[in-house]
Amino acid sequence: MDARLLWLALGAFAGSVESSLIVVVMPDVAAEVGVSVAEAGWLIFVYSLAYGIGTPILATLFGHVDRRTVVAGAEFLFGTMALLFGLLPGYLLLLGARTFLATGAGMFTSTAQSTAVKLAAPGKRGSAISTVVMGGSIAVALGAPLAALVANTLGWRVAYVGLGAIAILAAVTMWLRLPGNIYGDSRTLRERLSVLKVPGVPMTLLSSGLLVMGTFTFFNFLAPVTTDLVGLDRSMMPLVMLAFGCGAMLGNHFGGRMADRYGGKRTTLLMIGIVIALLAGLPLLVQLPHWIAGPAFFGFMLIYGATAWGVMPPQLHRLASLSAKSVQLSAALNLTAMNIGGALSALLGGVVLERWGLTWLAPVGALVVVLALVAAWLAPAGSEH
Repeated sequence: MDARLLWLALGAFAGSVESSLIVVVMPDVAAEVGVSVAEAGWLIFVYSLAYGIGTPILATLFGHVDRRTVVAGAEFLFGTMALLFGLLPGYLLLLGARTFLATGAGMFTSTAQSTAVKLAAPGKRGSAISTVVMGGSIAVALGAPLAALVANTLGWRVAYVGLGAIAILAAVTMWLRLPGNIYGDSRTLRERLSVLKVPGVPMTLLSSGLLVMGTFTFFNFLAPVTTDLVGLDRSMMPLVMLAFGCGAMLGNHFGGRMADRYGGKRTTLLMIGIVIALLAGLPLLVQLPHWIAGPAFFGFMLIYGATAWGVMPPQLHRLASLSAKSVQLSAALNLTAMNIGGALSALLGGVVLERWGLTWLAPVGALVVVLALVAAWLAPAGSEH
């Protein structure tokens, strides 16, 4: 295996850890800067919006630039902003840092896999992509729980400074090790959006956005749900994240295999249906005696991670069946739709938290996921086999 791919994987690892870490530390950040947990949700809103909308615009602007400059520069920006997030005082400065952090993360993610393909030996493209994706998968399963443990033990600022240092190291190594003659995709923004004209693609993207909006209405506020609603000690958060991460890895693996066997549409509908049942049932789970509710919540998070992440491979499977000649473009727009859904989830979750409290986060999220189910059902299946 080309060792240079490992540095791309490390960059993917850092970005995935950060997007999970913010969920864990948000109550601590809010307490330190003097805002409510609902107001701290804007840290997720600005990130998701900058990632979702900024990434395709920046990809268009820098499409002619060599990939080494783009991936190393994007990762360096991400690392620097993560470092500043761990050092800067004041809520507005943290909002600004996380906004620019998102642009770096988005540019890196959108470029790293195509760079890996260019580095791969003949017949090894799939393995090269898998190596980069592996970095994100390990981050969800192991990196996020470890970062949560560091945050609980040494403080959230230490966790962010460490994450920033890892990303900067990866960026410098990428700049030194990657060749400077790999050029990217110089298509215009109009050309990138042309895939929206393909029948079925807009509805599939809508279902992705609504799904993320619904699932993250609950997940964004996982820390207070775990401690204040379920009643677990905050020291249990790393284990909660571990359960979620293990589920995510299982779901990502089996979701793809199920899509190949049963079709993307049927697999997507099944996964979304399970997510709805989980979110709707959470208020019943927390009513159980504490000695039952606590352990049951770990099982809940395992299945939740498996289904929330497991739905993504079949969604990409559906997009590939609908737009076989424009898979890269539709996949990029799917990422944009998901991040717009993530931004809206922060707004919706903040409103629910302030008006009705923690108990209603999951049921309201379930209602949004029902809309995602309807959109997924309405979208045509395409040529899946």
